Amino acid sequence: MKRALLTLLCCLAAGPALADQVTLLATMGNKAVVTVNGARKTLAVGQQVGAVKLVRLDGDGAVFEVDGKQRRLALGEGYVGGGGRDEVGGSVILSPDARGHFFTSLTINGRTVSGVVDTGATHLSMNTAQAKELGIDYSKGQTAMAQTANGSVKAWLLWLPQLKVGTITVYDVPVGVREGTEEAPILIGTSLLNRFQMKREQDAMILTKKLY
Repeated sequence: MKRALLTLLCCLAAGPALADQVTLLATMGNKAVVTVNGARKTLAVGQQVGAVKLVRLDGDGAVFEVDGKQRRLALGEGYVGGGGRDEVGGSVILSPDARGHFFTSLTINGRTVSGVVDTGATHLSMNTAQAKELGIDYSKGQTAMAQTANGSVKAWLLWLPQLKVGTITVYDVPVGVREGTEEAPILIGTSLLNRFQMKREQDAMILTKKLY
């Protein structure tokens, strides 16, 4: 995939209208792609939209000024100014299968499928056959190339307005759809995992939704 596409991660759920919300989606050169109060923007260093100002790019993250306070965000992280918001994060507890893989249910467009946690995958990832079964119109996404065991294939990158991981709802999640019909699990990559705190307790994995 293009470098810019590889850095695209997840967005912040909608919150109170009076709060200034910013989420870092990607960095491209000296610019940052963000959502500010639900609207996607591209900001250059020093540029401001509403109460949110991009102060500087910082390695794999960026420093923003919101309501006079500076906050560093990594890719996929969000921040709510103006007093924050009241939200229950919720947790999903996963047990490994016989091969040590962690599966959980994903509900997209009212249809529930199984996905496997893959910390090595950049995005929530699936093939075109799976996307069609889930009612995802990937043709409107941004085209790219994806590497598979069989070489490079055409792919699309787009955002899902919302989905559920178990019983927990998350919003505006990047998903990569690659051309193909092979039987393979949907991969739960970092574009979705970054919305959760991951914790291991004995054999279990606990995903707790971050509060932004």
